[in-house]
Amino acid sequence: MKKKYLFFLIFTLFLFSIVNAKEIKKEDLWRYDFEEAIKFALNDENLSKISNLAGNLKGSNIQESIWNILKWEEENIEYDLHKANIPQPILSIWNTGKIEVVQGEDNTFQTPYETIQRKKGICGDYALLSAGLLLKMGYSPVYILNIEFQNDPVEHTVAGMIINGWFFILDQFPPAMDSGTFYRHWKDEEGEIIKDLTLYEINRKAKFEIVKYKMSIEDFKNIDYEYTYDDLEVISSYLMKTFKDNFPNLIIDERISSLDKSTYLPKGYKGGKIWSFEFPEFLDYYNPIFHFQFIDELYDYILEDREILLDLKNFRSFFIRAEMMGNGIKIVLNLAY
Repeated sequence: MKKKYLFFLIFTLFLFSIVNAKEIKKEDLWRYDFEEAIKFALNDENLSKISNLAGNLKGSNIQESIWNILKWEEENIEYDLHKANIPQPILSIWNTGKIEVVQGEDNTFQTPYETIQRKKGICGDYALLSAGLLLKMGYSPVYILNIEFQNDPVEHTVAGMIINGWFFILDQFPPAMDSGTFYRHWKDEEGEIIKDLTLYEINRKAKFEIVKYKMSIEDFKNIDYEYTYDDLEVISSYLMKTFKDNFPNLIIDERISSLDKSTYLPKGYKGGKIWSFEFPEFLDYYNPIFHFQFIDELYDYILEDREILLDLKNFRSFFIRAEMMGNGIKIVLNLAY
């Protein structure tokens, strides 16, 4: 009796969905079909609509351009929770050519320009926007990845780019992550294990071309930078250079490099001050390909404190040391006058 009831319920729901299906025109198919959305949203006409923003965000190199895109999206585009909770679209395509949306009528793809205008979207909209901006800047090929997880029917979509042989993922906000870091991020932070990857390579150099293929999970995981103590030296050196370039009154003095560990002041100094900052998991995400962008992020964070800004203007010498702290780093800023 229960089996008959269940069959009747499923059949009733099926009939209900068919009766309430919405017919759409063939030219609107891209709103619901991922591959068609890539072709339509990234065509010449739609990319021309985002040329101004692409020009404003383009940096001196691909790394700077990517970081600018991700920061702009983080600050200007809101994740659309309402849209994210609408069921995925299900289409019925009849032999007659008739196309109906059985489910998820309001869960549609947006062009990059529409996402900019609406100031909101979901992962697929972010991916199309990121890919579109990169293409309009003249970078090609770019990638869009469709990701499936274990034990979770909800999929995820991101943009990607290959730089010097490293595959980086652009996922709505900085940092850009190499694919191994991205895999670990979802496993450790989100509790999701990636089980399947479909890549769409979009090339606009000679002609508009899209190539679809699968990528091995093992290959994806293995593109993972392993940090060393040498990275700490490079980070501290370039961070000091950044401070010196912006505060010409300061002198780099290695004699105060351990001021925080003792009360000793070198000859000629009357006093000192110590600042320290902790960045948990920083080294998990750090990749030297984006070294200067990471340095800028550290610098901007430190200068958010107005008291530090005053100290940097009033002290005479400084030294910065980077220490490993698990998977994070500790930045120590020693000042003396």
